[in-house]
Amino acid sequence: MRVPALILGLGLLAGACAPYEAMPTSGYQWEQRQQRIERDWRDQQAAPAALPAKDSE
Repeated sequence: MRVPALILGLGLLAGACAPYEAMPTSGYQWEQRQQRIERDWRDQQAAPAALPAKDSE
């Protein structure tokens, strides 16, 4: 009974950990990382609702 519980616990712990991402070592890599983070953030933001077209009279 202890072994399956231990295996299950380790499996859940491993699944909860974020994947390893090495820190950038050069200025270029830092810039690329920052641009990727900002691009991902913008992509996750809700798109503004389209405004209804005005009727021209």
